[in-house]
Amino acid sequence: MIALKEQISIQDDYVFGSVMSNAKLCRHLIQLILPELNIKRIEFPTLQKAVQEDPHSHGVRFDVYTEDQNAIYKIDMQVRHTKGLQKRVRYYQGRIDAELLNHGDQYDFMKRTYVIFICPFDPYNKGLYKYEFRNFCVNAKELEMQDGRTAIFLNTKGCRNDVSKDLQNFLHYVDNKDVKNDRYVDELQDYIGQLSRNRKWRNGYMDNKTHMMFHDEDVRQEGIEEGRQDAIQQMITLTRQLGVPEEQLKQKVQEQFKLSDQEVNKLFE
Repeated sequence: MIALKEQISIQDDYVFGSVMSNAKLCRHLIQLILPELNIKRIEFPTLQKAVQEDPHSHGVRFDVYTEDQNAIYKIDMQVRHTKGLQKRVRYYQGRIDAELLNHGDQYDFMKRTYVIFICPFDPYNKGLYKYEFRNFCVNAKELEMQDGRTAIFLNTKGCRNDVSKDLQNFLHYVDNKDVKNDRYVDELQDYIGQLSRNRKWRNGYMDNKTHMMFHDEDVRQEGIEEGRQDAIQQMITLTRQLGVPEEQLKQKVQEQFKLSDQEVNKLFE
């Protein structure tokens, strides 16, 4: 079994979602990201929210999906720099919008939506900590569409002075840098420490990591790009660290990747 105190990071979506289930910590983060808003209270976050119209549609797993009286906030810890990141924002916003109105409701009732990706990489290579996007007119760029949709990419590798020091500190903490004398970061560290000492939470963390090794879409896509055998071997190495019994692991690998007995035995030599 891995040592959680050595491996645990707020970059992990299970850890991040667990921390953001604390309404106070979640509200504070949203306020840091959107300082122009006055967020007095949020509804208790729903973690790993799946928005899916039918069993055959492409479901969306939300790390944090919460709302206040005026807006809905979807916050995602996007660790991998995968293709189609911007199109994923579009899809997320569409799925959120689909749930906002009942039949016959007026469009004016739709709340503002904020889709926020926290990235330990620079998605646009401009050095900004915060890339914020809204719809505007191509022919008159000062004219905003005002449809209530905002997409934000936070970059932990930023080097500009475009956000507050407090938000910079949070992003440095996400980037696993040592942050001193920051009350919010201290609160996050204390809360993660409490979680890691909770046996039930630790078991849930381990179960989640094992499941994601075999079902995460991005992991499978990376496997296609990097070479199938190398990706499978990486999965085996990482999953062994979780303490999964060898025979159980072999069975999962064989079923997941449709390997013959000979192929799976070669991987476990």
